[in-house]
Amino acid sequence: MRWSATATAESIIATSTEREHIRKAVDTLAQLTGQRPLGWMTGRPAPNTRGLIAEEGGFLYDRDSLGDELPYWVASAQGPHLVIPYSYEANDNRFNENSGFSTGEQFFTYMQDAFDLLYSEGAAGSPKLLSIGLHDRLIGRPGRAGGLVKLLEHMTSFEGVWFCRGIDIAQHWRATFPPKT
Repeated sequence: MRWSATATAESIIATSTEREHIRKAVDTLAQLTGQRPLGWMTGRPAPNTRGLIAEEGGFLYDRDSLGDELPYWVASAQGPHLVIPYSYEANDNRFNENSGFSTGEQFFTYMQDAFDLLYSEGAAGSPKLLSIGLHDRLIGRPGRAGGLVKLLEHMTSFEGVWFCRGIDIAQHWRATFPPKT
């Protein structure tokens, strides 16, 4: 029983600390940019992160899920909360791994294959989302950037492809696929 009580006390302290960090991050971003952030991504969330984000309020979505390809709604104490999945798989962070990409051409080929399949599947009218994670320190290297250029040229050659930010996806999803009440 002692372990359980200690774990609960530690959990309460961790949640309180995370709540404070979220508030400080929101305040800092608002001061720096002149507007409050409307989306959130921790990258490595704790068990209570999503609930704390919903509790903080003002967020249209979070990106702290690797569990799907399309946005989805989850319940929170404050009401429906939109989750827009992020991808570690379709991501230039694979340049950092020995088993990942070594060249811009490998990046291009992998992303092209993912795009082509999703575009083909989307022809039936169901929504598709290819979230590609990009980092300037990775894809921005001269030997890698060419793969991104080729990918963008390939993708822009198709009709109906929309390049957008997380906030754009959130606003579209909310208008097109609102939560079921």
